[in-house]
Amino acid sequence: MEWQLRVLAAVEAQRDEMLALLQELVRTPSLHPDEADVQAIVERELRSMDLDLDVWDPPDEELRAHPAYVPVELDYRNRPNVVAVSRGTGGGRSLILNGHVDVVPTGTQTAWSFDPWGAEFVDGRVYGRGAADMKGGCVANISALKALMRAGVRLRGDLILESVVDEESGGNGTLACVIRGYRADACNFTEPTGLDKAAVSSRGAQYFRITVPGQEGGTEYKHELVNPIGKAMEVFRAIEEYSIMRESVARHPLYDEYGVTKAPLGICTIRGGEWPSTVPSRCVMEGTIECLPGEDIHVVKEGFKRFLMEWSSKDPWLKHNPPTVEWFGLWFEAAEIDPGHPFVTTMRGVSRELTGRDLRTVGGGGCDLRLPVLYGDTPAMVFGPKGGMIHSTDEYVEFEQVVTCAKVLAVAAARWCGVANE
Repeated sequence: MEWQLRVLAAVEAQRDEMLALLQELVRTPSLHPDEADVQAIVERELRSMDLDLDVWDPPDEELRAHPAYVPVELDYRNRPNVVAVSRGTGGGRSLILNGHVDVVPTGTQTAWSFDPWGAEFVDGRVYGRGAADMKGGCVANISALKALMRAGVRLRGDLILESVVDEESGGNGTLACVIRGYRADACNFTEPTGLDKAAVSSRGAQYFRITVPGQEGGTEYKHELVNPIGKAMEVFRAIEEYSIMRESVARHPLYDEYGVTKAPLGICTIRGGEWPSTVPSRCVMEGTIECLPGEDIHVVKEGFKRFLMEWSSKDPWLKHNPPTVEWFGLWFEAAEIDPGHPFVTTMRGVSRELTGRDLRTVGGGGCDLRLPVLYGDTPAMVFGPKGGMIHSTDEYVEFEQVVTCAKVLAVAAARWCGVANE
């Protein structure tokens, strides 16, 4: 198809432009709540094209009233979402390309081999916080849209590009797009899967806090007191055993061959004591519990709480002084689409044609996929350029994969939405 050759050539012609944009995005810190500067760059890029542009701060009150809202401590003033719509001529299917611009903290910067905000291009990789998760994917989205327009390809269906804030804290940026009415016949999130696989599901999750009570007093009385730190360690071991049980019974065909934990549950923080010579009155542990598609996160977490209360009833101290369990902060519902969905089939066909690789459909972790699927009547999948050290030191994205991803997205968008001027 002649239009396809033009589109692929248009992506190739953007290589230097794509690298410059990726480096500019990575060099612009976007730790929440400071996404405004990086969104201004995205807005600038999209305003250079003939698109309907929608820039708005997610509405706090509307978000809080929605059943999928994830509680956060910060509001969304001066934290805009940016959405661009390339209007189709009519008669085609619509598509959303979604990417988030917020990133997680860098940690100790001296542990990095590269400046985490430097966006250094070394041996085909761009290094820096957010390079893979997911500014590389954002560049692929923008470049795919640019390539279609520069190649003169007019689509029958609408192509919608969403650049959202606050994904790392739970997804309220994408939720704001759903609330604003953005719907499509399909959606792709360009999270860093690598170009040989695509996720068609996401796990559910819930943060929890367990407070284990003890008896406060000076260390000289320690043999007469119950130290909650010791008791917390016993609770910790019980939770580890429960997590193994969860692994043995949790089943889903997209996750059964996972090489890592398929249904995570674990304690990740612990705090106990205020003074080196005082036995504390309590010890607090925090962690996360997750569920697979087909499971209800609320049912899973209540089963976990029942286990913990039953286990505690067998302990002489905890029987009369049980730990408390609180659910707080980040939470997800699990979601999935049929691996044989027509958009997945389209993506697989284009990927095989352009890369020579079969695109394996797999199960994914917690992400924004659930929001259009469960609340936006929009089937969604995850496919994006490969990266490494995500959420860690020396994060990077493979630049060649960013380019190839843009090609796959552009061609797949044209085939899915339909070409009006073939």
